[in-house]
This record gives sequence, structure tokens and C-alpha cells, in this order.
Amino acid sequence: MAKHVFRACRSLLCQRNDCSFGQSACMSESFDWTRYSDDPNNEQARSDALPWLLSRRHIHLTRDLLDYVCDRARDKGVLDIGVVSHSASTFDDPGWRHARIRQVAAQCVGVDILEPLVRELNQRGYDVRVVDATSDADLGERFEIVFIGDTIEHVDNPVALLRFAGRHLTPEGRVLVTTPNAFSRKFYRRFRRLGTPIVNLDHCGWFTPTTALELGRRAGIDFVAYHLAKRYTPFARWRHRIAWRFSPVEFAFPDYIFEFARQSEN
Repeated sequence: MAKHVFRACRSLLCQRNDCSFGQSACMSESFDWTRYSDDPNNEQARSDALPWLLSRRHIHLTRDLLDYVCDRARDKGVLDIGVVSHSASTFDDPGWRHARIRQVAAQCVGVDILEPLVRELNQRGYDVRVVDATSDADLGERFEIVFIGDTIEHVDNPVALLRFAGRHLTPEGRVLVTTPNAFSRKFYRRFRRLGTPIVNLDHCGWFTPTTALELGRRAGIDFVAYHLAKRYTPFARWRHRIAWRFSPVEFAFPDYIFEFARQSEN
């Protein structure tokens, strides 16, 4: 195990031209603790999970979360789940994710359950369907990217959400799920200031790489990678690379991007 941890740490500290590091995101083999035991606290399974997860971690320092998602969506067919973002006031925001993704994708279909707002989006020329993305519905189309942006922490059944997403993937497609990192500096500061974490009152869960791994197993899709994306200046990148030798890397990133693929047949 020590050799795997060393390799993961070395990949963290090395620098590439694009200032992203980690192993290739095209890996499709997932980790399954049930191959070890029926006990999720099995010592060997937990020990092996750590280097496996670290080897799937990818850090992007020259682009933010939405830049990364748009790069992955570029010239692809995209299904965007949960596009409304609570309110029509976001539709004219330059940072509205669905509009940004639609600008770069070859095709972009959105789904949401808020019918009046979906109707307004369609009147504006968007292709958005009224669909419950935790249901057994099938749109009859398959997509290279299924994007679930800050939605999984709002739904009653995240496993059903991932099943819906996996159902709509092409064979080589990917599901990208963004969600807040509850263990980041952003939320720790709020906890220190308030004494208890007060967050979006519509949230009903927090997710980590370990819980994402288990959600994928239950949903029948493979958790293959996770990404941390935040834009840093060259000096900040140098400074953080030193700091990360002494503190957890993930503490600096307020969001996770989890990546899933159709389940391998191995």
C-alpha cells in the first residue's frame, strides 16, 4: 500500500504544462468493497480504498469548475440535469451553467421538474424537458456527457438520480456530478464563525469521494475519477504546492466533480 500512496503523492506534486495532475480520467475499472467482505469496515478494504481514490484524483489549477465542465462538454451531446437553478433570475446571469454548456456543446438537452420555468426556457429557444430525473423515465436519446450540476445534494434519492444518468449514457459516455465539498476551508470557516454549519436549506446530504464510490456501486455505474478545479495565479499555484505538503489538498477546493462511467463488464 505504501508504494501506491507514494505514487499518488508524487503525482500530486509533479507539474504538467496544463497545471493539471493525476492519472488518466479514462479509467473505467471501479473499486468494490464487497469483493473483500460483507463488512464495509473491513480493514483491508478500507486500506486499499485510500490509494485507489488518490490515484483517481485530478487537480486542475488553471481553470475553474465550469471551465472544466465546458471543456469536457465541448462538441459533444450533453444532457444537463436540473437546469433551472431555483429561479428564472439566473437565466440572464452570464455565469448560468446551462447557457455556458449549450454554447460549446454540439447538442444540449436539459431536464427539470419546474414546469413553468421549463416552459419559459423553451420559449427562449432552449431544449428543456419536464422530467423527474429520479424516475424510471427514458428520453429515448443517449449522450456523451450527462451533467448533474449541484443537484445531487437536493434530491431524495441520489441512487435513482445516478441510475437515470447512467441510463442515458452512450457506451463511452461520462456522468459529471458537481457538489459542494463540506470539508473544505469555505465551510470550515462558516462552521467556526457560526458554531454549526448553516448551508442551503434545501440540501439534504453531503457527498465525498467515498460516498460517491458507494452511490455508483448501488446505481450500477462505475465511479472512475474525481476532480478538483480552481483557477490560481502562477504564484498561488507555487505557494499552494508547498502548502499541500503539510495540509490536505482537498481542504482548498469548495467543490467536487465526480466522474462516472457505464459499468465495465470485467
